[in-house]
Amino acid sequence: MAILSKDEAEQILKKVIGFSKADGISAQLNGNDGGNIRFARNSVSTSGEDSNVSLGVNSYYGKKSGTATINEFDDASLEKCVRRAEELSQLAPENPEFMEPLSQQTYGAESKTWSESTSKITPEYRAQVAADSIEPASKKDITAAGFLEDSRGFSALANSKGLFAYNKATGVNFTVTIERRVRVTTFPAGRAPRSRQRSPSSPWLERKASVVAPENAAPVGWRVTRCSPSVGLISTATSSF
Repeated sequence: MAILSKDEAEQILKKVIGFSKADGISAQLNGNDGGNIRFARNSVSTSGEDSNVSLGVNSYYGKKSGTATINEFDDASLEKCVRRAEELSQLAPENPEFMEPLSQQTYGAESKTWSESTSKITPEYRAQVAADSIEPASKKDITAAGFLEDSRGFSALANSKGLFAYNKATGVNFTVTIERRVRVTTFPAGRAPRSRQRSPSSPWLERKASVVAPENAAPVGWRVTRCSPSVGLISTATSSF
């Protein structure tokens, strides 16, 4: 039920508006389906899906307003939510910045934020994305970690002044981090490779130094640093659309 059509959402919201006894009312329906998969150290660790629909009702008397929410949609539950919002609005203090809801508006017929292909992402697709990241990393002795999250949802709004609006949207975000271990050689203070020997007065001889070079790197010379031994080279790639 997470993704309601425009007609389904409008039918529920019309019922809600019809239950109102306040000076005015606005109601909003939101629904979302989502899924995710997480992998680390070249292995899938978690995956899951979630689905939610909720209704928010805002009733007002003059400049006093109250809000109630619910996730049940039978007639009795809808009316109970409206009554609760009205009770809360009568208990609330007046809001000097209160603005009445918009009247009827004209919107485009189609949602510009919906991708049909994204809406059809399945658990199998998520697993394949993880595999396509893990397999090439494993072959090159690289450690991969990542997270894929996708969603599809809708939002509908209606009020007692005739406004009705509906939109649906999709989203996906995928992040991968890869780590490659590097060979580390440590030289005690005062003992550098011959090609880098310096005079006893050199400051280099007074501290511990580390020489770091990636595996299979060409012998282009020594790189001496003041830091402790490195544990790897890390790069991150992020994509969202």
